[in-house]
Amino acid sequence: MKVSTRVVSGYAVFLALLSAVLAYQTVVIHQMRTINRELSGVSFQAALNSLQLIRDRDLVEEYGKKFFVRRDPDYLTRLREYQRDFETTLETMRSKASSPNEKAAISNLTFTWQRFNSELDSQLTDPEPSHGAPFPANLDTGLDQLTTQAAAVHQATLRAIEAEVERSRMTGRFSGWVTWSAALGALALSCLVSFFIVRSVLMPLRQLARGTRAIAEGDFSYRLDVSKRDEFAQLGSDFNTMARRLQELDQMKRDFVSHVSHEIKSPLASMRETTELLLDGIPGALTDRQKRLLELNLRSNQRLSSMIGNLLDLSRMEAGVMEYELRSQDLLPLLQTAIAEFEVQAREKHIEIRCSLPQPPLLVQCDEDRIVQVFANLIGNAIKFSPPASAIEVQAEAATEVPSGAPSGFRRSRFAPAENGTYALVSIFDSGPGVPDADKKKIFEKFHQVKLGVKLPGQGVGLGLAICRTIVDAHHGAVWVEDNPGGGSVFRLLLASGTSGEGVRRGESLPI
Repeated sequence: MKVSTRVVSGYAVFLALLSAVLAYQTVVIHQMRTINRELSGVSFQAALNSLQLIRDRDLVEEYGKKFFVRRDPDYLTRLREYQRDFETTLETMRSKASSPNEKAAISNLTFTWQRFNSELDSQLTDPEPSHGAPFPANLDTGLDQLTTQAAAVHQATLRAIEAEVERSRMTGRFSGWVTWSAALGALALSCLVSFFIVRSVLMPLRQLARGTRAIAEGDFSYRLDVSKRDEFAQLGSDFNTMARRLQELDQMKRDFVSHVSHEIKSPLASMRETTELLLDGIPGALTDRQKRLLELNLRSNQRLSSMIGNLLDLSRMEAGVMEYELRSQDLLPLLQTAIAEFEVQAREKHIEIRCSLPQPPLLVQCDEDRIVQVFANLIGNAIKFSPPASAIEVQAEAATEVPSGAPSGFRRSRFAPAENGTYALVSIFDSGPGVPDADKKKIFEKFHQVKLGVKLPGQGVGLGLAICRTIVDAHHGAVWVEDNPGGGSVFRLLLASGTSGEGVRRGESLPI
C-alpha cells in the first residue's frame, strides 16, 4: 500500500469517527430541545391546568352553596360558567396527558366530575326548591371526592414533570459519557493512526539516511529494502541503482589506478636505475652541473615512486588484500630506521632532528615494514612542513593510560588493552603552520589536504596519512594530531604493548 493511501485511509477513519460523534451530538441536542420544549410548553402548562382545576372546583363549590342558600339567578349563572371552565380545562388536560399516571388520574377525575354534575343538575332542577335549604350532603361528598381527584391529577402532573426532568438529566449524562468516550476513542485512534503513519514514513527515512551515510563514507555495497510497494520502495530502487552505478565506477577507478600504477612502476624503476648508474660514473665522468641535474631527476623519481607505491597500497587496502605479519618488535630500532632515511633531506633544509628515546625496549606486536612506513610518513611530513633552520623532536615513551587527546571513539571501543597494562606512545613535534581544528580529523581521509594558501614544493596528493591511519587501525592502535604548544603540530601514535601472537597474519579490508 502506498504511503499516501495509508495516510488518506487512516485519517478517513478518524474523520468518519468524528462525523459519527458530531451526528450523535446533533441527535442528542435535538432530543434535549424536544424535552425542554415539552417541559416548558406542555408539562408546565399541565401543572397550571391542574391548579386551575382545583380553583374551578372551589368556585363551583362556592357558588353552588351560595345558590342553594340564596337561590339567586346570578349565582346560578356563575356556577354554570365555572362548570364549563372546569370541563374545558379537564378536556384540555385529557387531550395532552402523556404519562399513564396522568391519564389514569384524569380518567378518575372525569368520572367523578360527571357523577357530581348529574347529582348537581338533579338538585338544581328540583321543581320545589326551598329558599335557604342546606347544601345537599351527597353533593358535599362529591365535592370532597373532586378535591381528592384534582389533587391526584396535580400530583400525577408533577411526577410527570419530574420524570421528564430526570430523563433530560440522564440523557445529558449519557450524552456527556458518549462524548468523552468518543473523544478519548478519537484521540487514541488518531494517536494510533499517527503512530503507524509516522512509523511507515520514519523507518524508510532512517534506512535511507543510513544508506546515504554509508555511501558518503565510501561503502557503495549498501542496499535499501525495496520489498514494499510504496513511494519509498521506488525511491529505494533508484537509490540502489545509484549505489550500484557508483560501486561500478569506484571499481573501475580502482582497477584503473592499480593497473596504471603497476604499469608505470616498472619503467620508473628502470629510469631510476639508469640515473643511479649515471651518477655512479659507470658510463663516464660527469660534470658537477650534470650530477646536480641527475640528482634532482633521481629525487623526483623517488617522489613519484613513493606516490605510486601509495596508490598501490591504497588499491590493496580497498580491495581487502593487504596482509600484516605481526611479530614482537622493539619499536625504537624501527623508529631510528625511519629517522635515518630523512637525515639527508633534513640536512638540506638545515632542520635538526632531536630524539628522546627510552633505554628499555618498547615491545609491540606489529608488522615491521608497515610501522616503518607510518614513521617515515609522519617524519617526512614534519620535515616537509617545517620551515628551514628549525627543529623536529621525536619522542617515544611507555604510557600506562590512554592519553586524553586520543579519539573518543577509539577510547570507548576500539582499543585493545595491553597485556602488561602499558602502551607505546610515539610523538613527533614539528614547527610547521599547524593543522586547523576543522581539519584535525579530515587529514586522515584520502585525498584531503589542508589549505595553506600556497602549494608547497613536494606536497603529495593526500594519501600518506590515510594509509597511516589504515595501517595503525589494523594494529588496533590510534594515530591523531594535536597542537604543539611551541607552534606547529604534534602527531601521536599509540600501540598496545605485548609479545603474544608471534607470526600472526591479519588481513585488513576496512575502506579508507
